[in-house]
Amino acid sequence: MRELFDLSEKYGFTAPLVSAPDTLDLKVYLRLCGALSVSPTTIAVISDIFIALQDIDERIASFEFLAERINRKVSNIRHHLVTLEKANLIESEFITTDPIRRRRGKLFTLAIPKGQAIAGSDSASPPDVSNFQLVASNTVETIDIDRYDDKTRFLELQIVRYLVKAMRTNRKDKAGIIRVKLKEEGRVKPISITARAEEGRLIYLPDMSYYAGAITWLINHISERIDQADTIGETFTLPLEQLISMAKDVPLSDSSAGGYMNNAIHSLQRISATTFDMRDFYDRSPDSIKDIEMYYKLFRLEALVTYEDERQMEKKAAVVQFPRSTVKNIIAAVRAKRTLDDMLLIDSDVFATKNEIEILFGLWAREHLITGRQAQKIYTWNELRESIAPSSSLSEFKRKFSNMVLANADPEYNAKIHDAVRDKIVQIVETCHLSEPRKGELVVEYGRATVQGYLINIGFSPEQGASVIAFRRHMSALHILNQFNSKR
Repeated sequence: MRELFDLSEKYGFTAPLVSAPDTLDLKVYLRLCGALSVSPTTIAVISDIFIALQDIDERIASFEFLAERINRKVSNIRHHLVTLEKANLIESEFITTDPIRRRRGKLFTLAIPKGQAIAGSDSASPPDVSNFQLVASNTVETIDIDRYDDKTRFLELQIVRYLVKAMRTNRKDKAGIIRVKLKEEGRVKPISITARAEEGRLIYLPDMSYYAGAITWLINHISERIDQADTIGETFTLPLEQLISMAKDVPLSDSSAGGYMNNAIHSLQRISATTFDMRDFYDRSPDSIKDIEMYYKLFRLEALVTYEDERQMEKKAAVVQFPRSTVKNIIAAVRAKRTLDDMLLIDSDVFATKNEIEILFGLWAREHLITGRQAQKIYTWNELRESIAPSSSLSEFKRKFSNMVLANADPEYNAKIHDAVRDKIVQIVETCHLSEPRKGELVVEYGRATVQGYLINIGFSPEQGASVIAFRRHMSALHILNQFNSKR
């Protein structure tokens, strides 16, 4: 049993203790925590402990000292350390800090386990590979999986076109998994997307404003690093105040408010905790590749760091790891001297509304406007829901889409009501005629509005015997594109 009396004499520390050796690489340690599915809360606690230990020459401190420094209870610190010990990320030993009674205590040391500690298993036995034919390594190495990237807008186009459709649109929805199927013209099968959340924290659509801010920050940061000829990795430390300011379009001086800060942290945690599985995505291969199943995460939140700036003001930063493909494509775009508006589809102004369906419509419309895809088509309510927001219920979609139309109603519109729906009209707001399929839920039966460059018409189709929604490009589409580009 080691004697650590000097710590008691010098600092007044008594067991139990925590240690972080000088040789410990925090970046590697946190990545390993993520690989072993350690919870983001435990990762945040251990990051705070590591930073607090840097103030002690010996890199050892008592639970009481750390509890005070990181504002947590001793029992809470013990809980997280025991969790890491079970994952072989903590080595413990018995020590004493009591020179008189020599009472036994415990020292917890952060440690990166050896390979066999992670991979070893007493019950595992080698698989019988005698019946398997080996595949030449050069056959696998020549598979070019970069082809699923859309280089025009790196992976942002895939995010806008596909991934946002599998995000929560209802704040109260507690689902830990969402499955959607997206039909696309020219594809044999619909694209299957499954959004899965670790510990039930599935991404909520407005969280994407922080992703938009993070991507904008990353482009600017990489642009500066390229000018300085620095080596560019995949993990970056983002100052939260700057991220909030870009995401929520608020002054930097306001972004440190507790409400903004807590909301940003929770959003980053949900983004990090959500993985998207995409299947039937690559179905027209001319060569040996028949399909690619993608497992995509927007980014991984590795740590939250609290620090003091040069004015000794307390600040927070997020350590974030982006996918390698995202970083590579940004580097290529910056070196090609493309402007910021050429690289961004997701812009924070799309998230200014609290209407989740309006956000999705804004992304849907922006993709069509900028990429040249056409939306001049007549949709039924359910067809439009499947195209814009398949993760929402039909009643939620109709209600929130109607609210968007009401907020942008054309004051010169003059509806010609068909006899088949005349009795359904219960209210007229501005120039829109509304029905009430459910108590308290008003839906536009007739209305016209201009939103995100599209003229939207809602009315009754005698041929289909149902309400339909029609779109056509509006002159404001050019205005939106010019406005979008001028903001850069």
